[in-house]
Amino acid sequence: MGIFSSSNEQKVRRRLKDYESELNRRGAQALARYEDELESSGRRMRDRVRSAGDDVSKHWNRTRDRLGDEGQRAWAMTEESARDIDRHVHENAWAYIGAGVAVGVVAGVLLGRGKF
Repeated sequence: MGIFSSSNEQKVRRRLKDYESELNRRGAQALARYEDELESSGRRMRDRVRSAGDDVSKHWNRTRDRLGDEGQRAWAMTEESARDIDRHVHENAWAYIGAGVAVGVVAGVLLGRGKF
């Protein structure tokens, strides 16, 4: 007959089948836990990304508003400075004409000598 009798063989096969069923059950449980954890992690990550996007949007809007305000302020200062310069040049036209002539003469002399 062999080492195992047929009843021993059946017992071994039954144990192997029970062991296989237990492994399948545990594997299915582990897979279900893994899928639940993965889904939960995905939800948390989506919430974090959504929150970060909202924060970035708020900061972007605030920065854009500040830049707009500063741009308008800079433009107003530039216009004011240009008006002041225009008024000053009109009031002291001969001084600016003389300065322009002096700069032109100096540049002409230096260019004529080949210094530049």
